[in-house]
Amino acid sequence: MIFHCSHEHPLTLVESSRRDRCYSCDRHISSGEQVYECSSKCGYTKLLHEECAELPRKVRHAAHPQHTLTQEWSRLDLPCSICPAQTKGVSYGCMSAGCKFRMHIRCALSSGEMDAVHGDDGRRRVRINHPSHPRHELRYVVHLKCAFRTLRRVTREEGIMEFPIPINEVGEDLIGAFVRRQGVDTHTNSLILDEDVDYKFHNHKLRLVSSSSFQEENEEDDDDEEDYSCRNSELICDGCITPIHVKQASSSSSSSSSSSSKDCYYYMRCSIRSCKYYLHLSCFHLPPQLSSLPLIHRHDHSLLLQSGDKLKPREWSFCSVCKTKTSGLFYGCSTCEYFRVDIKCASMPDTIYHAAHPHPHHPLNLQSKEDVERRGSNECDADCSLLQWGSASSYTCVACDYIVHLGCAGLPASATSRRWDKRHPLLLTHDATVNRPGEFYCDHCEQQMNPRSWMYRCRICDISFHPRCLITTSGRFRNVKFGQRCVIAGAHRHTLTYQLLTTKRSCDVCGANRHEEHGFYCAACSFFICFYCGQKMIEDGKAEAVD
Repeated sequence: MIFHCSHEHPLTLVESSRRDRCYSCDRHISSGEQVYECSSKCGYTKLLHEECAELPRKVRHAAHPQHTLTQEWSRLDLPCSICPAQTKGVSYGCMSAGCKFRMHIRCALSSGEMDAVHGDDGRRRVRINHPSHPRHELRYVVHLKCAFRTLRRVTREEGIMEFPIPINEVGEDLIGAFVRRQGVDTHTNSLILDEDVDYKFHNHKLRLVSSSSFQEENEEDDDDEEDYSCRNSELICDGCITPIHVKQASSSSSSSSSSSSKDCYYYMRCSIRSCKYYLHLSCFHLPPQLSSLPLIHRHDHSLLLQSGDKLKPREWSFCSVCKTKTSGLFYGCSTCEYFRVDIKCASMPDTIYHAAHPHPHHPLNLQSKEDVERRGSNECDADCSLLQWGSASSYTCVACDYIVHLGCAGLPASATSRRWDKRHPLLLTHDATVNRPGEFYCDHCEQQMNPRSWMYRCRICDISFHPRCLITTSGRFRNVKFGQRCVIAGAHRHTLTYQLLTTKRSCDVCGANRHEEHGFYCAACSFFICFYCGQKMIEDGKAEAVD
């Protein structure tokens, strides 16, 4: 049992029963790890790593050699003298009159030599890890300017993508950049406007069109208020399952031709008017074969571009990286039948910046699943549920103990929900306590949320969601394009649409009650066939797609 500056009661060493963050160093705490918590059960829920709680109260540090630093606690955001981030909670501060030096516990442990002060005698050296010498722990002294170089003088390198990115920029900024790295020209020079071309993964010819045709697409139907998963006002790419960002060409008669040309955007669509098949130009130009993806797939095997069948959900491929099924384009290993990766995950760069990183100027490098496992800790900063599937390829920071799964790093910067908030976007938030103290509950599943975990949130409406609970944006159906129309012989006389329903309904075939299930729905007469009954009819050959 120990006393700590962060709490009035003694702290006792226990085994953590949950995943959390250390209140001192802000690093992850794994379930089962030895931590300190309040011994009085007073409702204080903060946890401290064993090594953080046992740090000396007073130290001398190379970053501030002229004064002794004292461990202190504050609920206010105060500037750290080492890194650009604010300090809150436990930190080392200088108590000398007129001196405002203060540093994170994490910065104190990673930026130089630190000696404990035990009265007039006794010095306990603290071993540290530093990016200047990653193979071993350090006990020698490095120059102050060298020790702090990665923390104080980091500047962003040009050409490195910053995440998260808006969902309507995935096609051009993420996949387009990947295609160009493969040496493929994504411009329209080889295509002629309105000319039909063959495409391997669609049974009709495709046509290059401009955004001027978007108005015609948008006038056909109104959004189905029952279905929040497919919006007719958006063109959804059948390759990456994200919106095609269509910039309207100027309609003013006074607009110059150069202005109209600048606003024009090109994409591919099915040459059959009634067929809702669309592709970003970048997705259309994806190379049919990749030599390998060494940081994602451990075997040096080639990967072949493939496509799912939208009318056969049971045959959709399971992405080995983000652990979701996809109805779009994906790369499959030519040798290992089990390995599949959707094109968004395959397109992620080897190095990125991410806004969720406490030091956003630090680049994150992609590491393979095996390298992540060798680190010993694979706790994702998003506090996601991917750990139940085992570790995955992740982005890590060489200067910090920071990890984020590749699939989580690719989550969109914002989401829209016509069901929950028609007026505002829901922003991906990495620490909700910055703007609002108190408890957080998911407005979808109504479970309490860790305010330091990632969530989609609208501050104006004060609503929050787990990423997994927005199932068509960041959850289990984020790689599925709904809206496929079909006729099921003998089941219903009208055309049915494969979609996700948000209201509770009974299947008109088996009678089972379904809530938030995907299935086949008739908007004209509210007839509904659940996924399981509809899938059996498809397998029996009773269903036919309507293009």
